[in-house]
Amino acid sequence: MAMNKPLFDLDQPSMQAQVNSYKPGNGLAWGQLFPLKFTPRFDIKGIEGNEGIPVSADRVAFNVKAPKKTRKTVGSWSGKLGKIAISREKDELEINEYEDLKTIAAANTEDRATAEYLVEMVYNDLDFCNDGMNYKVEADALRIGSSGKHTFPATIDGDNATEDVINFNIPDGNFKGVATAWSTAATADGLKDIADAQDYIAKKGLRKPLYAIMEKSKFEELVKQASVAKRLFPRADQSLITADMITLDSINSYMRGKGYPQILVIDSYVTIEDKNGNKSTIKPWNEKVVTLSPTVQLGYTYYKPVPIIKDSAAMQQQASFYKMTRYSDLNPMLEVTMAEAYVQPALINRASLVFLNTTKATWNSGS
Repeated sequence: MAMNKPLFDLDQPSMQAQVNSYKPGNGLAWGQLFPLKFTPRFDIKGIEGNEGIPVSADRVAFNVKAPKKTRKTVGSWSGKLGKIAISREKDELEINEYEDLKTIAAANTEDRATAEYLVEMVYNDLDFCNDGMNYKVEADALRIGSSGKHTFPATIDGDNATEDVINFNIPDGNFKGVATAWSTAATADGLKDIADAQDYIAKKGLRKPLYAIMEKSKFEELVKQASVAKRLFPRADQSLITADMITLDSINSYMRGKGYPQILVIDSYVTIEDKNGNKSTIKPWNEKVVTLSPTVQLGYTYYKPVPIIKDSAAMQQQASFYKMTRYSDLNPMLEVTMAEAYVQPALINRASLVFLNTTKATWNSGS
């Protein structure tokens, strides 16, 4: 398909301003949990070494060679940057509507409503594609953050679904269950489960988790547990403890005083549209899983810029991690807005991450 000059009124500076004003991860969780990181290659590898309690230096005599220490490494992971893309079209009828409205607006300069509608027609597809790229990374990053691996199911990837898995080689022992399912409010002890998971990593001499990341519905389950009220108000008559006394702030105050991980709550939604136009809304973070990490950041979103095609009439603009393109086609008559990216979220601090299945005594794939 030939990429002809766009039919709608949009110049390069206006497109650049519109695309650059859209901040990556704005209002979403992935911008903090998996910030962007440039990579010059499609093949990416992650190798972490020297994990564990730092080895003390030795006292030596002058003019004596420093003692040689061993180098400890953990398993590596590797993968390729995947391509994600989204596009939207205006057909022949919409293009004619736009031209007609321009004529009306030109004849009546005080017709503000028509003028604003025209501006919206020009820019809304750019915003749609900006949103689409950010929410695709949100879906992938949060699924990785709550599973320890990247799968490509049909519910998310549609016709491009595969049986491929990117395994980040989290140690098997870091995938755990809980003593009692968190939904059992009378006997579950979620805060102890989190503390025990932290202790498990600390005893291995690794960076211990300082944050416990969970979905909003899981946090709501946690605050209903009788054990939480007893821990926060051990000397109070438990019958006098009300729900509004047990908040994220009060729980984190208790956890901070004990040196336990701080709780971070995620409430993220992503809408998926299949090839037939059917839409469904999902929660990309596995609601059953709590992930413990030594930092708020779980990983990076690696990206490689999509090249600008030279000698093309299409309008092209590099954004934060993707390229935006607008062009027209004459047969059939179309105005196309498209965003493309080479991108892959990946985990860091892998040996120090713990994944808790809060519904069972075993990991059971977080289900």
